[in-house]
Amino acid sequence: MIERVRILRSLDPHHARIGYLGALALVATRSLDTFEALAARFHTLLFERIFHDDQRFQQLLNRVPPDRRDDLKQRMLRPEDEDPSAAFLEPAAKETPAPKDWLLSASRGRPQPRLVATNWLYISEFWLYDECMPSPLGFLSREKADRTIDMARWTDILLPTLELSENGYLLQHLLVRARNDAGALFNPLNPICHPCLPLLYFRIMLGAEALYPFILCELVRLADNGERPATRGDKGLLRAAVKSLLDNVGPISDPEDALALADVEQFRESIERKQSTEENYLRPRLEILVDLGLLERRGTLGGGKRSEFVWEVSDRTRTVANELSALATVDKILSGELENFLDRRFFSSMGRVFGTNYHPVATEIDRLSWFAKAFADIGREFGFTPGRTLALKACFMAWEAGQIMEVGDVFDTVYRAARSRFEKYLHFSGGSRFDREFLIRIDDELLARLQDTNTSDANLD
Repeated sequence: MIERVRILRSLDPHHARIGYLGALALVATRSLDTFEALAARFHTLLFERIFHDDQRFQQLLNRVPPDRRDDLKQRMLRPEDEDPSAAFLEPAAKETPAPKDWLLSASRGRPQPRLVATNWLYISEFWLYDECMPSPLGFLSREKADRTIDMARWTDILLPTLELSENGYLLQHLLVRARNDAGALFNPLNPICHPCLPLLYFRIMLGAEALYPFILCELVRLADNGERPATRGDKGLLRAAVKSLLDNVGPISDPEDALALADVEQFRESIERKQSTEENYLRPRLEILVDLGLLERRGTLGGGKRSEFVWEVSDRTRTVANELSALATVDKILSGELENFLDRRFFSSMGRVFGTNYHPVATEIDRLSWFAKAFADIGREFGFTPGRTLALKACFMAWEAGQIMEVGDVFDTVYRAARSRFEKYLHFSGGSRFDREFLIRIDDELLARLQDTNTSDANLD
């Protein structure tokens, strides 16, 4: 029996900029929450109005590159219902086109509303047009901001009870570190504001979206054949990726296997039924790759036909497609191999993708030291901390220091340490030391003891 194939069936252009997930994580909590309270905090973060006479207005504008400034200022012309008082101050701008963005363009189904001139911008509009952003497209409006909460649930950043998951907490932790370093003008939408953030975002997306290996491999195959993908129709990239996945599965005879693929089949039916749906489902998947530096984009401010394929394969795209190619087969991605990849090969793979010269962590003592440092940094003050959270944090800390370490290797080291001279410093919850999802508490003395260990005595025994 194959495992359930995870796919983000309802991803749409309002999910294009992955940094909105990080912004949501910043205002989420590790306790039970309500949708209304979380949404209110998210809106407060994104939709603070920065008026023209606020000193931050010019400071934020200085971070916007010249080729984006006119389009940003054009956003000060906004629908009348966003600032009704502006109608009494300025004449209506009836004929002025909206900024170049898929989510703002008028269409037969979405006529252009009456616009009025305002003297303010949302802080998230400044963030989106910041020079650090790969693209300023995909602004999240007040009406659609709650779609990010949906995405956080689909990607397991939020638990069903709306509290942060362990991955969600790590995302928040990295962003808080970045905010502390950046100061008052910190941009939470920046997908690379912390050196480990692209890795965590990509790891989260791989766990939630089985199509990524197939999309990347199909992109590279077409580029190698001199063909340009399409956003929709018979040559549509998303349609080809779904077909590749299902072709790898082959005929289904077990009813339980059919259930495991139900989401993919329904997704295929949706994109084949309506071409605009096909394009809308493809666009955010590719824009997320742009945000993470894994795909390039021709132009940043729109223009041309909306259905034009504007994404380009880069050397990094080829490398990441090669790294994930083993997952784009039925006997791999459908049999739990993804979990093995994330635990045993992910950081080594990302080292090749991002072209770093990182060195593997050499000894068990070093691995245990990183694990102990992770506990000192994010370990819970009371009770036990999930070992997986600590292992992943330890791998990120090693990455920042120019070293590569895998989650599975950390697990192995901790289990060996539990039967070594360091056993007394490690406290497991019940019998969880025999479970890959163990809970643990670490005495403060362990880190000092490890630091005093002679480098020639690098083994745990």
